Amino acid sequence: MGATGSKLEKALGDQFPEGERYFGLENFGNTCYCNSVLQALYFCVPFREQLLDYYSNNKSSGDAEENLLTCLADLFTQISSQKKKTGVIAPKRFVQRLKKQNEIFRSYMHQDAHEFLNFLLNELVDILEKEAHATKSDAESSSPSEKIANGPKTGQANGSQKEPLVTWVHKNFQGLLTNETRCLRCETVTARDETFLDLSLDIEQNSSITSCLKNFSSTETLNAEDKFFCDKCCSLQEAQKRMKIKKPPHILVIHLKRFKYIEQLGRYKKLLYRVVFPLELKLSNTMEDADSEYSLFAVVVHVGSGPNHGHYVSLVKSHNHWLFFDDENVEMIDESVVQTFFGSAQEYSSNTDHGYILFYESIGAGNKS
Repeated sequence: MGATGSKLEKALGDQFPEGERYFGLENFGNTCYCNSVLQALYFCVPFREQLLDYYSNNKSSGDAEENLLTCLADLFTQISSQKKKTGVIAPKRFVQRLKKQNEIFRSYMHQDAHEFLNFLLNELVDILEKEAHATKSDAESSSPSEKIANGPKTGQANGSQKEPLVTWVHKNFQGLLTNETRCLRCETVTARDETFLDLSLDIEQNSSITSCLKNFSSTETLNAEDKFFCDKCCSLQEAQKRMKIKKPPHILVIHLKRFKYIEQLGRYKKLLYRVVFPLELKLSNTMEDADSEYSLFAVVVHVGSGPNHGHYVSLVKSHNHWLFFDDENVEMIDESVVQTFFGSAQEYSSNTDHGYILFYESIGAGNKS
């Protein structure tokens, strides 16, 4: 790897970003799904910085229990504090912890990168919430006088009344959707909000992210067996339903649903469809007046013609340079190469390298964090 490491340094030359590290990750048999997502998260700078802060604030408590969060913080710290600018690191502790924690990832079968990302983010949130509650109960038990002065906290005992804790994982990735249902008889609109850490979009041949997002927010009519129970009419009624983005996240993660269950085949099939994803994305289907603008900084790519085998790599933008991460190997690529991962315009194609998970960061006025 020394040779490719120095090759990358030569390619960047004087433009090698100050303090940045570009390290490949060793593959332990079938862990490309994990490596590709970890690289995308490492180059999600606000997430990385908060994770490194977490590590420096918690490393003093040496007896802290090992979990996925401490293993990830340890790995990111290991990468960022390397003396060399490039090289390879083995994420052994993290992978061991992942397999210990979730049996899905224990086998040597081909794993799903999106499933892993989803599991990881939710697990990090759970750990941070537990830590926050433990700290809070410690603080409360150590100050009994304050507890009495404030009266019994009966309101807090009811889980539904508690303010949900917003962790730094939420601050980066969480957005808010609103599900609006309009009764076609009385015109009453029922709205239900739900949070999301990523958006899973259905895809069509020769489409774009913008058209997929439009479809995601398109109006659907509920009739026949699908009628909606309207509280005002107190009966089942025809209705119109649509999903809107109420609050866009700082980091927008889009998962393209490339693996579809085909009933006739009785199995999943990979959709090789060409779906164009722009380097700059405008989110217009939000409830806010102004469009939210985003910039693409990472793509997890699935390589292979089917869902049960293949490989994952990632493309990452760092300091205005695009890099290609394939397990241990890291190389610089031209920005124009990104469009070769849109997909195939024909049903049967020799190109099987397709964008699967897209990471966008909020830019400009749209960035309200």
